[in-house]
Amino acid sequence: MTIEEYLAKLDAKLQEIAPVIISSSIQREIDINLGMGFIKGRITFVDGSILEFSEQLPVERTKFRFQYMDAENNLIARWDSAPHHRDLRTFPFHLHTPQGVEEHPAITLLEVLDKIKVMIELQGS
Repeated sequence: MTIEEYLAKLDAKLQEIAPVIISSSIQREIDINLGMGFIKGRITFVDGSILEFSEQLPVERTKFRFQYMDAENNLIARWDSAPHHRDLRTFPFHLHTPQGVEEHPAITLLEVLDKIKVMIELQGS
């Protein structure tokens, strides 16, 4: 997927989940000549939870950090590609939770937003 296609999908996803978003700030740094870029930002959701993120583009480069916290800044989940936890089968990709570190495949911001939307909707059920 090209950077442009990914950003278009991200814009569509943000529109789709707009009912669960209070505010968002997203910075996009794209170098078309090099064919790479970087997005980072912060999204606050209706339940007070916050997602802070950074992702290298195109997403096939698989450098990312998605930290999802509750309204009191307690960790809910952090998906990242930092090259530690070499013992995990999915190295360097993994998920931090309050219970510890788990194996997790590479993930994109689009997928994280889907997961968060489901979590917030389940709270409202």
